[in-house]
Amino acid sequence: MHQVSSRLLPAAVFGSLLVLGAPFAHAAATAPYLGVAPQGNAAQGAGDVAVCASCHGQHGNSMAPNFPNLAGQNYNYLLKQLEDFRSGARQNATMSAMIQTVPPAPGDANLQNIARYFSSQTLNLKANANAATPKVPFDLAKEGYLIYQGGVPSHKVPACAACHMPSGLGNAPMAIPTLAGQHATYVENELNLFATGQRHNSAGHVMEVIARRLRPEQRKAVAAYAEVLDPKLIEGIGPLDYATYVKDRASQPLPGVLASALAMPVKAVSKKVENKAAGNKKAGNK
Repeated sequence: MHQVSSRLLPAAVFGSLLVLGAPFAHAAATAPYLGVAPQGNAAQGAGDVAVCASCHGQHGNSMAPNFPNLAGQNYNYLLKQLEDFRSGARQNATMSAMIQTVPPAPGDANLQNIARYFSSQTLNLKANANAATPKVPFDLAKEGYLIYQGGVPSHKVPACAACHMPSGLGNAPMAIPTLAGQHATYVENELNLFATGQRHNSAGHVMEVIARRLRPEQRKAVAAYAEVLDPKLIEGIGPLDYATYVKDRASQPLPGVLASALAMPVKAVSKKVENKAAGNKKAGNK
């Protein structure tokens, strides 16, 4: 079975800071989060998330696609965003109000507890809004894959994978968020906010610059790919021999994406890729 090439994956290492949150310390942050091991107490945090649950779910699996999943999100990123909402460095009508219901504590200990709790939860793709994730059109996911893993060099857009990793799991110590399995609706909305300057809490305004360089349809494509990206298909779940690796990869219409997540049947996807490859070969023989 033919598939879209994964040769773009190594290009990730040449990218720059494509993050949905700042990887460097912001002046507004009051508790250390950059490069530190997770702090706080998850058990105590569980008692402080009642107000969060109505939107994000009790265990961090959100109730609607416009609210982000928090389950399994990187602790450092969560803490930074909570602090930015509290300080006003990041603005959102709902979150700016909700964060005020969390009493201040020395060193933002309560925010550390909340961040620790949600980061310790497991993303459940069958829970709440995750269970209603629609299939993604193959062409949209393919465009998102090419941008996510390879960037858009002609527009000086680095690969998202450079910082969020090819697996989409981000870089926890650097407060770079996990994107794999995140709602496309939410990711696209945040990219649009960065592009229009309505969100500006990334280090050096890196995200604002990069988001503006992407066309709206490209932001949508990246968000769609991130939603269906399965880290296990990129990183594996243990040592595999090469034959097993090849077999597993051959079952993926796009690297890191199960066929069941795409709107087009596997056979249709395979045929489409084969036709394109044949067309390219024919053109090359002219």
